[in-house]
Amino acid sequence: METNFLSFSTTQLNRLFPCFILVDTQMQITQMGEVLKSICGDCIGDNFSDHFERCDKNDSLDPEILGQHTYVSLKVKDGSVNGKWEEIGQDGAFLFAGEQVVLKDSPLHKPIGVAIATEITPDQKELFLVNMSHEIRTPMNAIISMANQLSRTALTDEQDYFTQTIQTASKNLLVIIDDILDLSKMNAGKLDLEYSGFDLKIVLDEMMQLMMHKAEKKGLEIDYILPSDILISPVLMGDPHRINQVISNLVSNAIKFTDKGSVLLTVTVLGADVDSQEIEILVRDTGIGMDPEFVNRLFVDFSQEHESTSRQYGGIGLGMSISQKLVAQMGGHFKVDSEKGVGSAISFTIKLKKGSDQDLPKAVITTYNEELFAGRKILIVDDNETNRLVASTILLSYGSQVLNAEDGDMALQMVKEDAYDIILMDIQMPVLDGYETTRILRQKGYTGTIIALTASVVPGERERCIAAGMDDYLTKPINEELIIEVINSWLNKKAVLVPAPELTLPLYSLEGLRLISKGREDFVTKMMELFCGQVPDALTHLNTSFQENDLPQVSKLAHKLKSTIDHLEIKSIQRTIRSIESLSEEGSRAELIPMVDEVNDVLNQVMEELRLEIAERNQ
Repeated sequence: METNFLSFSTTQLNRLFPCFILVDTQMQITQMGEVLKSICGDCIGDNFSDHFERCDKNDSLDPEILGQHTYVSLKVKDGSVNGKWEEIGQDGAFLFAGEQVVLKDSPLHKPIGVAIATEITPDQKELFLVNMSHEIRTPMNAIISMANQLSRTALTDEQDYFTQTIQTASKNLLVIIDDILDLSKMNAGKLDLEYSGFDLKIVLDEMMQLMMHKAEKKGLEIDYILPSDILISPVLMGDPHRINQVISNLVSNAIKFTDKGSVLLTVTVLGADVDSQEIEILVRDTGIGMDPEFVNRLFVDFSQEHESTSRQYGGIGLGMSISQKLVAQMGGHFKVDSEKGVGSAISFTIKLKKGSDQDLPKAVITTYNEELFAGRKILIVDDNETNRLVASTILLSYGSQVLNAEDGDMALQMVKEDAYDIILMDIQMPVLDGYETTRILRQKGYTGTIIALTASVVPGERERCIAAGMDDYLTKPINEELIIEVINSWLNKKAVLVPAPELTLPLYSLEGLRLISKGREDFVTKMMELFCGQVPDALTHLNTSFQENDLPQVSKLAHKLKSTIDHLEIKSIQRTIRSIESLSEEGSRAELIPMVDEVNDVLNQVMEELRLEIAERNQ
């Protein structure tokens, strides 16, 4: 089967062919791999022959050489690139799938590429982390977000257990991903600490509430003691999230490596003056303890005492290394006492400045109703279908109208034809990426709000998005509360209501069912038949309950119909069925009459069309 290289993003091409070159019909370079850029400079926009020379030296690429292993010579240095030419489109564009560079003046003529770890530059490491972060976080975004949506539906006890297991495992995997990224930032000196006021007692209370559940499941006693002689300052200055990360790691490890007994957290004020306090935080356990030899390398990256430790207790040996680096960056230090078979006592000491109430961030707790974005139109630009489904599911539940574009080129056309309140813009896409799409929109005078929605969390990514013309930046996996808060904030800043477009929406769509079934049309047909078999009874019960003025029952029946309507993407009544559900709970019957009629009319139309389609499928 022919490979569609046009469907690959720049990130994927870098991962597959670290020395690739994309050229158009005039042999102008349109994109190139990061390894080649580091050697030849950025040649994008220049002619291929200005920087490289093909081995055949012909003016055009003959079909005979396509797919064959060959090389091109570098003009900037004495060396060549191994790879092969591939045609990537009917318009005559080509990809040189370069695999590695061989420089004659390099030691032993070693090839330069991602395979040689000792020769990878810091920039190449950062590029690798961008790729890794994006490739892992994209599916993680779907798993976490859809599991959260699933947990809100009516589930059996067994299904609820399965859902919680998915959520827990997903969060654990994200911790590992974040640890690796944190380690890379620290080693590159690019991890910035926050500096704000916080209440250490609140940080400890919240952390211990989470840890107590873990300890109780193992039958352990867990407690923490605050100093009684010298009070902790009510406001300290520092990075509460990173301090919490270190303490959580110590307590979590203590629980993990303790099978019976107790875990104790103590806080001691070692010294204080008018402006600051020196605080020691100690975690003591009665766990398996450590050998003296391992204590000496406890803070080494990826260090674990035995291979069996990883298999039995999990983890990859980064928690203590990252904790030590964080504490050192805060100007503190660690102390470790441990005895094999007896337990461990691990503490760290940091000196923090005192603050005042004015330094505390203002806590704002906001709740939003399902009609928050009613009348608003949001465009999601993302090449990943699952990402679009996740974001759409969240935004639809707040009353917005959601449209989707699979790439930047499609987004440009849609913006040309219609107006949007918000554009959520993915960064890494084929055809036209998020940066270039945004630049073109701004050059054409587009003033609407564009928010980056990306799986990349490496340093400088936010700045690149803002420089490209975007207004804000959100990372995946999608945090529902955060994305709603950010969108609402920008809507309030630019409080201009976009009129609802006069669009003829399709009556229904089977794409959601195809996604769930992975393209199995027999499953789609069965779901269509199931819909036509169940909806008539559901409508009968809805109408009967409504006529009998049993509004609580109407609400329950509307709730059941809601997921059915969503699965078939019957967009014209998605908001209507939600309004019936909420209005029924409040007992407002008069407003329900046109809504119930609309649901009946639309669902009967859908069933009529589905029956015709089912008959065609079964012929």
